[in-house]
Amino acid sequence: MLSTRPPSLLKRLWLSTLRPTAEPLAARPRIMSAPAAPASTEAGAGRAAIRIPGPVETAIQSKLIEAFKPQLIRVSNDSSKHAHHAAMRAQGGGNGETHFAVAIVSEAFKGQTQIARHRKVNGLLKDEFDAGLHALSLRLKTPEEWEREEAQAA
Repeated sequence: MLSTRPPSLLKRLWLSTLRPTAEPLAARPRIMSAPAAPASTEAGAGRAAIRIPGPVETAIQSKLIEAFKPQLIRVSNDSSKHAHHAAMRAQGGGNGETHFAVAIVSEAFKGQTQIARHRKVNGLLKDEFDAGLHALSLRLKTPEEWEREEAQAA
């Protein structure tokens, strides 16, 4: 049964950053990265900070784009939120690329259950898990599911 409660503030913020384009599937997917830090008021004011994705984030993104040809993809590095965990402290904080959140909207997920979609993504990223990727949060939708969720959030 679907909830009639309005979405939480956090969910609305998450959804607001994941707006699909009105255009049909393009040759190159829409890639959204984490927002840049606000410009400093001191020296260098007026220039926004640029976040350069690390090698694990880049590998995750390129593998997912190649495999699923998404209409929308967002890969967020959440590792800094978990650096204080005992397992991460034992590794000296890890390599800074241990926890990710991924959102994908793709036609490739049609007719698949959520568990099948997750298994496919986890299998695709096996090398990254073997090399130290610790946690992966997945939101995997078809364009139709995305539209329904978008309409409910509005």
